[in-house]
Amino acid sequence: MQIQKACDLCKDLICTRELGGTLNALAKSIAQGLSAKGCSIELLNRRDHSFEVSALYGMVREFFTPEGGPPDPKKLEADSLALQGETSSIAVEKDGIRRVLSVPLLSERGTIGVIRVYSDEAREFTPEETAQALFFASMGGMLAEKAKVWDRMKALAETARTVSGSLSIDEVLKEIAEAATKGLDAHAASIWLVDREQKKLSLRASYGLSSEYAARKSVRLEDSPIDRECLQCNIVSIPDISLDNRVADRESLSQEDIYGLLSVPLAIKGSALGVLKVYMPYPYEFSPGDMEFANGLSCQGAIALENARLFEHIKREYDELQKDVWKWYDWGERFPKRL
Repeated sequence: MQIQKACDLCKDLICTRELGGTLNALAKSIAQGLSAKGCSIELLNRRDHSFEVSALYGMVREFFTPEGGPPDPKKLEADSLALQGETSSIAVEKDGIRRVLSVPLLSERGTIGVIRVYSDEAREFTPEETAQALFFASMGGMLAEKAKVWDRMKALAETARTVSGSLSIDEVLKEIAEAATKGLDAHAASIWLVDREQKKLSLRASYGLSSEYAARKSVRLEDSPIDRECLQCNIVSIPDISLDNRVADRESLSQEDIYGLLSVPLAIKGSALGVLKVYMPYPYEFSPGDMEFANGLSCQGAIALENARLFEHIKREYDELQKDVWKWYDWGERFPKRL
């Protein structure tokens, strides 16, 4: 019976692609598999190490509404154990719930959330039930990452449509900065274009940054070792800017509550036209998947810049040709003479 339930869960999860659908299918399968009252899946907000409800089965959201007074110490202890990759089981007395089992939702990036199983019986979860919940959690974490990849693929496709359908470079670059922020669950992102004659980078688009930081507009390359390295077509990942002396504007970034930094070149034909920067609100080790996604977006930005340059070149040549035609034939006043 347990093997059949596991197989049914695999079918449900494999057929879902979006993250929300994956988590909802997982919550349903866990509750039914453990014959529990309900199940919730809460994803980790790394900014303050809190958990936010992302999927529910058999429960109502009002159950999770915080009440006045200090936080429940039992829940805080369960959250702390989940962050360490451990399970916990606590007794509760709320809305018919008597016992809650919490297991960490793990992926290659570590703990990404917590799965809670709710029982209306005042009994301990057996070791077999805990092991089953951990099995579901490990599978769920793996497929949650798969869903994240799918969401990123959609973001890349949407950005490609924007690039191919617009000649507005500002619109395209802003779209890329927004896609990078949302796709990487980041705090913000920005795009800087290089001016090699003046030896500086100029801010061209941003998403999530304060108006005060965005007002900086430019940075000298001699003051920024990271930008110089990135313009050599290298991806630069900084898990914690407070520990890296290459970050020239650490003070202003810390005022933005920024700790992690990823810099990716906007390169085409081996030449960097600028830099895409992604900012995390906590120390963060960017994964190879994170870098590949950001690199895909930066390639779209480089293509947009090249398209805009070619369009301006063609438009300039067309304008010159039009001037020549008017000069020799005086169009607008008389028709050309026939030979």
